[in-house]
Amino acid sequence: MTLHISREQARRFLALYHFTPTDLPGTIERLATVQYDPLNPVGRNPDLVFQARVPGYQVDDWQKVAYTDRLGQTGLARPSER
Repeated sequence: MTLHISREQARRFLALYHFTPTDLPGTIERLATVQYDPLNPVGRNPDLVFQARVPGYQVDDWQKVAYTDRLGQTGLARPSER
């Protein structure tokens, strides 16, 4: 069965899916991966991604989740559910 939706419906769905406010673990689970780039011309990529999606996010909050809380197996990737 194929589901047909308009471009506007697809745009609304994707915007809600990616930008509905959630916490840091919820964002990591939703996105699955976030690219890390050590260069910082206007902000590092993980910080920019999470600032757009997590209310109250502060620069480098992701490091505690990734390295202290061990949310993912490698970097910010979530372990697969088994």
